[in-house]
Amino acid sequence: MSQSEAENKRLKAVEFLERIGGDADKFRDMDAAEYAASKGAELLPNPSTRRITIMTKSEMAETLDQIEDGLAEALDPILSREQLVAKVQELQDLVSGDADETDEDEIDED
Repeated sequence: MSQSEAENKRLKAVEFLERIGGDADKFRDMDAAEYAASKGAELLPNPSTRRITIMTKSEMAETLDQIEDGLAEALDPILSREQLVAKVQELQDLVSGDADETDEDEIDED
């Protein structure tokens, strides 16, 4: 769960325990990470710390052209199963942003 989800659930637990007369101090003194751990949950990384890549229109057009070219190559009936899988993996890397300059050079050489 995210940090904010854990904090919201912790606050609700405190509120609930106060209503029913339970031991609300148990959760009141915890932070979100401690609460998540007490429930057997793991905190996910903060989404705001994730790297966000924004593409320009020309970069997006270039990427779409590369995908289109890669799909055309992948549809070649002469390709073996292994070659087809390699092409699809290259396209998946390109779409996910994992492809780097050396991978693009390898695609051009094939």
